Amino acid sequence: MKEAGDPAASGGQVPSSVEHVDGRVSRAQRLRAQRRQQVRQAARRLFAQRGYHDTSIQDILQEAGIARGTFYLHFDSKRAVFDDLVDDFLDRIRSMVRRVDTSPGAPPPLVQIEQNLSRVMDVLSSDRDMTRILLHLAQGLDKDCDAKVADFYDRVLLLLGGALEQGQRMGLLRPCDSRVVAQAALGSLKEVVLHWIVRRDSAREEVEHVIREILRFALEGLFR
Repeated sequence: MKEAGDPAASGGQVPSSVEHVDGRVSRAQRLRAQRRQQVRQAARRLFAQRGYHDTSIQDILQEAGIARGTFYLHFDSKRAVFDDLVDDFLDRIRSMVRRVDTSPGAPPPLVQIEQNLSRVMDVLSSDRDMTRILLHLAQGLDKDCDAKVADFYDRVLLLLGGALEQGQRMGLLRPCDSRVVAQAALGSLKEVVLHWIVRRDSAREEVEHVIREILRFALEGLFR
């Protein structure tokens, strides 16, 4: 027997009052997400243009076009916004790097390495402000931020070193000190990114050319 108040009692229809409340909640959640994104975008632009220390919360409020109370609904400090931006960017880069798959039927290792590099460069190119922040501002800000960036680079070095050692086991690469070569490769990549992505707005074709040259240099060196 269907009880009164049971949606099934009215043919399974949800009462309009419930729909109205759900709609208001949904709109409020969307607005909250939009406001948070406004703050993040404004802070990202200002940090990249002026630097962390020369950007104030008032600057962010003016750039985002929001009230101070709205800012504090989402972040409790300027540093909290900065950390949120850096953490998200590092996570996006990490998600693009995948271990080389040597199982039967997998693409050749060189193809997978090029795909890894291409995906990372896509992230860096699509968000030049955050790339500038990562290379110029995040390191040297304070001990906590230095530790965060250092941990990220340590993970990248482990992945690079592991890929080099795997290539040696497969007979694809000459014997070498994987730690030193991984550090050299990462340092070279950072300098290339600084020139081609941070200092200039390179087109996609230019970035693809850079990727190919990086790989050729890593695999073939300079001597004929």
